[in-house]
Amino acid sequence: MILQLKKYQIGLLAALSGLLMGMAWPVNGFTPLIFISWIPLLLIETYIRRNPTLFSRGAIVLYAYITFVIFNIYTTWWVAHSTFVGGLLAFLLNSFFMALVFGLSHVVDKKLFANKFGFFTLIFFWVSFEYLHMNWELTWSWLNMGNVFSENPNWVQWYEFTGVLGGTIWVLIINILLYKILLRWLDSKAKTENTPSSFSIFQIVLTAVLLAAPIVFSFQIKNSLILEPNSNLQVLIIQPNIEPYEEAYMTSSEDLVNNILSITRQQIKPETELVICPESTIERSMWESSIEQYPAIDSIRKFMMAYPEISFLIGASTRRVLEPNEPVLAYAQSFSNDESRFYYRFNTALFIQNNQPITFYHKGKLVPGVERMPFAALLKPIEKFAIDLGGTSGSLGVSTEPVSFQVKKEAFVAPIICYESVYGEFVGNFTNQNPSFIAVITNDAWWLDSPGYQQHFSYARLRAIENRKTVIRSANTGFSGVIDAKGEVIQKTKFYEKTAITASIPLYNIWTYYAKHGDYLGRLSVFMMALVLLVWLSKILRTSSKKRS
Repeated sequence: MILQLKKYQIGLLAALSGLLMGMAWPVNGFTPLIFISWIPLLLIETYIRRNPTLFSRGAIVLYAYITFVIFNIYTTWWVAHSTFVGGLLAFLLNSFFMALVFGLSHVVDKKLFANKFGFFTLIFFWVSFEYLHMNWELTWSWLNMGNVFSENPNWVQWYEFTGVLGGTIWVLIINILLYKILLRWLDSKAKTENTPSSFSIFQIVLTAVLLAAPIVFSFQIKNSLILEPNSNLQVLIIQPNIEPYEEAYMTSSEDLVNNILSITRQQIKPETELVICPESTIERSMWESSIEQYPAIDSIRKFMMAYPEISFLIGASTRRVLEPNEPVLAYAQSFSNDESRFYYRFNTALFIQNNQPITFYHKGKLVPGVERMPFAALLKPIEKFAIDLGGTSGSLGVSTEPVSFQVKKEAFVAPIICYESVYGEFVGNFTNQNPSFIAVITNDAWWLDSPGYQQHFSYARLRAIENRKTVIRSANTGFSGVIDAKGEVIQKTKFYEKTAITASIPLYNIWTYYAKHGDYLGRLSVFMMALVLLVWLSKILRTSSKKRS
């Protein structure tokens, strides 16, 4: 390699990778930058590998950490709007996980494969990381690489087969191939001043094909896709625009609901069949066993008497007392006057129909450090750093199974609450309940006017493609809207606007490959990574045994 780098130059390269990742990110990024964003970091890895005496053990993790700290802060700085300390912990911890995975792939490739696989072990390790990161207590999948294409749905219509992990693999493969071309050129320049004749035409052509083919395939899918709805549903989407930090807590639940009903009266049409309201519309926790007795619910019931054909999907905070023989889990809370009795608190979607009991869905994917303290017994001492999102917070209970609500015959809605909409496989699991469309109810107001609520809306476009369902979003504020089954935005509100949207929603009876099989690419990668690690461990044990003998 012709380059001779000083330590500060290596640090600048690490920073450049992080900046390129951030500059590619939705919603205002230039997406093609993602295909070169890993190259400076890969260059650092090669330089450290070829000059081991110049660096201490763990140097690759340190430089990768610089990359991923910059990437995390650049793209999700808005988390600090809620609490600076909590946001800082999120940046530092997530960046550490990313750097550790990159460093581990470097060590395994070096020790086990003698660097013969040309970074391709990184693909298995990174996809495994993204998959596992979606399925543990400290889950934070906001920055999965495949999410970068949320503003370019025409490029990734094939997500109906792969989900976002397919996009992650695409990003890594192109970065690695482009880097191999660059490295070949740098090595040839080190040998001669002439233009390198050793350039691999095959490598260049292969990279170009793998870059272009998914986009061409995506356009072919979109142009040939014929979606025939079974029927349509007339919906009214409410955006009440309630300030979440003070106004939501200073206003009674009954007044909050009356505000919703006032907007509904102004916008409702004779044909309206479903009114969709945001997450945590009813802030005060209600006991589920006596929910009909609350004034807020009574107001909705009285309103529905004048519109007997409509249903309401509305967010609320609820509580449920544990049955005598029910297991007491870590997030159960005891009564202050009777510590032998326990209850759960939930972030809940209520489904209300005339002459029917209210049905519940409890949010299943909770924000770590906000709605549930991860590893509660171990991390209880730092609970004060939990991020307050201006909605339901604290250690909450969950629904263990997906739920769908039947609005009418052949019209089922999958109720997705806020953060859940970032998880492709999780949303796809709702298709087992035969939903005709997806309704995301959320409270994005705590992000203020930042990229946060914009990214959240944008990611919903990927859920539409993965499931080939219309996605409805009702946000307290942020963006409410309608996204069609191809990921195109049909309607969208403005930020900080008290308004409502009426829409005719096509209902599809479609079950995509991804919805059926979920993140199979992640499970395959975990299997491959585990196999590689077992082989590496076996090699270490054999070497150790030979030394002793």
